[in-house]
Amino acid sequence: MDPSDHTGLTLSVESLQEFQVQEIGLDGQETYAKPLSMSENLAKLAHKIDFSEDNDDKKGDETRPSTSVKEKEEKDSKEGVGTSFQAQQKQPWEAVKTKLRDALTEVSVLYDVVNIARMNREPPYQYMVLEKVSGETTPTTNEIAVKLLEKKKSLEGAAKILHAGAVSMKHTSSSDKKALVEQKNFHDELLRLRQCWRLKRVGNSILGDLSFRTSGSRFWHSGTFEVTKTTEEEFEAAERRGIQPCSLKVTVPSDLEGTSYIRVLIQEGEAEIASAYLMHSRRSQISLDAHWQERLEAAQNVLFCKELFAQLAREAVQLKASIPHIVVGNQIISSIIPGVQLVIRLCHDANMSSSHDVTPNFLQAAPVREKNANQNIDLEQSLHQLLRELHHSNLNGPTPRPVTTSFTFNNKRRRLAGPLALDRREISELQQNECVLEKILKQSRHIVLRDRTAKVLDDMAAAIQDPLIMVHWSVLQQPLQATVKVFISSPGYEHFARTSMQLSIGYEDIKAILKDGRTVSLSYQEKDLKNLLTCQLSEHRVNAVFDLAKSLRMQIIHYNFFVGVGPAPKLGNSSAVVVATPNGKRIIAIRSDPVEGPRVLIQDENNMRDKTDVVTDSKWEVLPSGFKEVDMSKIPGRNFVHKMDLLMGNLAHE
Repeated sequence: MDPSDHTGLTLSVESLQEFQVQEIGLDGQETYAKPLSMSENLAKLAHKIDFSEDNDDKKGDETRPSTSVKEKEEKDSKEGVGTSFQAQQKQPWEAVKTKLRDALTEVSVLYDVVNIARMNREPPYQYMVLEKVSGETTPTTNEIAVKLLEKKKSLEGAAKILHAGAVSMKHTSSSDKKALVEQKNFHDELLRLRQCWRLKRVGNSILGDLSFRTSGSRFWHSGTFEVTKTTEEEFEAAERRGIQPCSLKVTVPSDLEGTSYIRVLIQEGEAEIASAYLMHSRRSQISLDAHWQERLEAAQNVLFCKELFAQLAREAVQLKASIPHIVVGNQIISSIIPGVQLVIRLCHDANMSSSHDVTPNFLQAAPVREKNANQNIDLEQSLHQLLRELHHSNLNGPTPRPVTTSFTFNNKRRRLAGPLALDRREISELQQNECVLEKILKQSRHIVLRDRTAKVLDDMAAAIQDPLIMVHWSVLQQPLQATVKVFISSPGYEHFARTSMQLSIGYEDIKAILKDGRTVSLSYQEKDLKNLLTCQLSEHRVNAVFDLAKSLRMQIIHYNFFVGVGPAPKLGNSSAVVVATPNGKRIIAIRSDPVEGPRVLIQDENNMRDKTDVVTDSKWEVLPSGFKEVDMSKIPGRNFVHKMDLLMGNLAHE
């Protein structure tokens, strides 16, 4: 109960003794009664108190607007003395009730304070503490010991705080520790990580992406890694091992840990023709203590190798070939040409050592590029490039023509697009794309053909010294095409005795463009190229003699690369040239066979016949006799052309 809710007059018990009742008589004169005793007045006033009207009066007072004290005093002053007397008679126990309400309020407040102080919560939620009232009694021995322990514990906590602050200030002031403090900054490392890799926040975790989905990859692996902050224990352990600590730690999936590489072998029987490795030298060694950038690069390389091998294995199963492709475990075997096969292997080592100086066992046995003569750099570049081209094609398809129409076959707009519109056949050709395995097989066939061509040219150039074979490979080559020029010449007579030939090596055949413009298509067999070179050497000898005879002013009687008389050659065609000396006394015939080699024949001296009556014309008197073969081994000279030069010169001056 609030004492302010009652606005009546209050009467104290002491004032009852001095209270006088004012009476007004009939004649208008005022008379005063005798004062009543205290007991009589108290009994009289007690009968006038109605305690049941307390709540009603309170409610009415709450609903009525409050008025100021001055207004009440003015109202009381305007009323008469009788009115104030009546108000005093209505509420004589108001002071008693007010004191009782005040006491009740104080007790309630004290009860709430005690409840708040007795709440058993955690120390951060404790709002009030009651302290003991200081007394005059002396503390006991146990209380003194407890206080000493409390003071000791407080001093130890303060000492730890001061020591930690001093150590922190020492590290901060030292110039050698500034770099270490910067490395411990998690946010700086996270900013550097975000500049190189894709990151996103999922709840309270930070996740990254190693996959190639943004570039067009459709591989099933998500390539997600987690970024966490290095704990103090891990940081101190790294410092004890002498490793440069880092405040950021990445956790890659278990199947992407370690190192991987793809090895491609082209084998002919047991011999190795060419090999290629999809591997980076910096990622060949990885450990648990490596920097997060190296670990992420190694994990992404593992993901790239797995995606490439999965794509090749899927295509090997789907492709239809005369000799089916074999996919066994982490190995793909394909037939390039009869007797030559392509082997693709995926090698993965998930073991990671704690020291970055240890090299994995499977990489220690890997061949080094400088020491392996069969290492093919073009095929290595293709392994990196073909999968990325597939990613690019997934995002950027061929643009339909005309571009204003939809890319469908049965469309009226396409039929009415005009003469430049694409038909069904052209559209189907645009939609046919070669798979990655087909491109690798084509490059492998080209490598085999190029290797065989180089081997045949080198062997024949080393075996045949007359004439000389010179080979010039083009520096600018393509993955599926190579160009080589072959020059056949005789030493000392290069200015007029020279035969050239150009070889264009593809992935299915070899095209040879001869000096006279003829084009010859050769298969992958080595004997085809050998036969062509043998025939060209035979023709070069006859051509060199023909040019030499013209320079000596000899008469050309016959010159042909395809001789139809005489014994049939075992290979190709025989070529021949017949020349006569300037005076016409001697005739020289040269026949060159690709297998048996050149033969030189000289006509004997003229057979002088006797005159008869039957033959009267003098031209029949001198008739040529038969030819005799010349032993070229007995004629001195560096080569065949040089010997023919000496022979023709000697016969011309007879």
